Amino acid sequence: MQLMNLFQPLLAAAQDTSEASLDAIGPTQGLNNIDLTVVAIYLMAMLCMGFYIALRQKSTDDFFLGGRNLPSWAVGISLFASMLSTISYLSMPGEMFRSNTGYMLRFISIPFVVTIVCLVWIPFFTRMKFTSAYEYLEKRFSYPVRAMGAFLCIMMLLGWMSVVVLTASTALAEIAQLDISWFFGKNGTIHNGHAYPDADMHFIILAVGFLSIIYTTMGGMKAVVWTDVIQFFVLMAGAVFTIAFISWKTGTGPMDWFAATKTYPHRETVEWYSTDLQNRSTAMFLLIGAFFWSICAYGSNQVAVQRYFSVKNKREAQKSFMISAGVDLCLGFFLCCVGFALVYFVQHHDLPGKEALFSNVFSETQSVRHPAQGAVFPTFIRVYLPTGLRGLVVAALFAASMSSIDSGANSISTIFTIDAFRRLRGGKIDAKAELRVARMLTASMGFVIVSLTLVLYHLSHGTNIIDLMAKGFNWILGPLGALFVLGLFFPFVSSKAAFISVIIGEFVGLSTSYYSEISNWLSTNYPANPFFDDQQYFSTHLVIGTSWLTTIVFGILFSFLFGKPSEEKSRWTWKNITSGKIEDLENNSDSQTL
Repeated sequence: MQLMNLFQPLLAAAQDTSEASLDAIGPTQGLNNIDLTVVAIYLMAMLCMGFYIALRQKSTDDFFLGGRNLPSWAVGISLFASMLSTISYLSMPGEMFRSNTGYMLRFISIPFVVTIVCLVWIPFFTRMKFTSAYEYLEKRFSYPVRAMGAFLCIMMLLGWMSVVVLTASTALAEIAQLDISWFFGKNGTIHNGHAYPDADMHFIILAVGFLSIIYTTMGGMKAVVWTDVIQFFVLMAGAVFTIAFISWKTGTGPMDWFAATKTYPHRETVEWYSTDLQNRSTAMFLLIGAFFWSICAYGSNQVAVQRYFSVKNKREAQKSFMISAGVDLCLGFFLCCVGFALVYFVQHHDLPGKEALFSNVFSETQSVRHPAQGAVFPTFIRVYLPTGLRGLVVAALFAASMSSIDSGANSISTIFTIDAFRRLRGGKIDAKAELRVARMLTASMGFVIVSLTLVLYHLSHGTNIIDLMAKGFNWILGPLGALFVLGLFFPFVSSKAAFISVIIGEFVGLSTSYYSEISNWLSTNYPANPFFDDQQYFSTHLVIGTSWLTTIVFGILFSFLFGKPSEEKSRWTWKNITSGKIEDLENNSDSQTL
């Protein structure tokens, strides 16, 4: 009741907004002048924050790591936000239409992930005092292995960010309905019978890109962290208000919503266990996928690892990760509740695209992953959220897209500065000069990401290139995570063995990621082949684990062929590093403050 009283003014405004919009419900409802003003104020505040923080920076340690003294609670929220894309926030409620409570099973893996990250990854990384995660790979193996690890991460981040920014911009264009006529491009461009809002998309992609470039180039990691914090609370407010509004408008609560999910024809039934590797919808495979993604991402992805280095010590880093896990559970719970509420809401109220949610004319695959399911929450935001709050949530969605760019650009700039510029140049470098180089690299990476996103947008007209690219992230991540495991826990694995095993692991990851496309091509073009007589599938949840295990196994096998590494290389294990047997670790790092 107190929650309802708290939201009463906004709920009343929402009632007026929804009644007015329902008279002409459809694609014309979007942002009005008040919403646009809120968006402009929000984004200007982010820019001012970046300029303010820039005035206090004196070195790359400040720029890349926030001086290594950022508060753990803020870093924890930022760690979560950096891994949460706008499209995840918008599409998670749609999962309730697809699999009901089955999607929530992924949260079961969180305690296991927290245990491994806090007890294995964080003690190692915080002890080493690095700036780039890949500095370790040269200590343990060689510079070619370090360069390979850095290259794989850069390729993964560039592909991931361009897809995330594009999909988020598409959702924002649908919500905002800007209908810009003065920007370059033309809305309503027809490709293969589908109209594309080219002008709106160009404007949103460039606005998101260039604004994030400006404040990230100026403010560095500290700007990234604090904008992530603000963005999280605004996105949380949007989810909470949606729940409160639906409860108030319909006079129902969670128990009614859960009951309604039983009457909705969910297209995807999650089984607990299956030995069929083509079956995506099993609890076992879902947990395996979530677990391996997490331990690889939080142990080898520069975006995540860089946050461990931005706090004072191991204890603060562990605290930040536990906060990140708690935030993940909290927002995930609210977004799932939003999904349940929307399942109930659309069965009793009009919503654009509603008919597609209950249509049986689609094939089995289309019904399970139909875009209408993922579009429910964005459409609800556009039609039902009241003026002002809708603008604030859209501003936060802009900021979430910007977070994808600023986190990635900052991390890639870190890799180039530490793993290439500082490593290959050698010698002492003036701190201010290196800071200028870091900012130039960050700006350059931002421009690259924006350019890739624009190219990807036009390539996506009439093709499924976005779906194909999204599969590429998994096959890179597994072997990259396995590379660190080989170095830390298998002292007999040499540089050559590690290098070749990662290549084999990437090949297996690539093959399993695109298994259905490969099998379809072979069965179509070579019907007499002995392997595939029709299109087959490989569960996407098993790709990372399979490529990770392949890399580990071949790394061990090749160690017998290539022999053991030198004593100097083999001593860089997790046990020796965390127990203090390797002394003067800070002087062994390339990341000393100049």
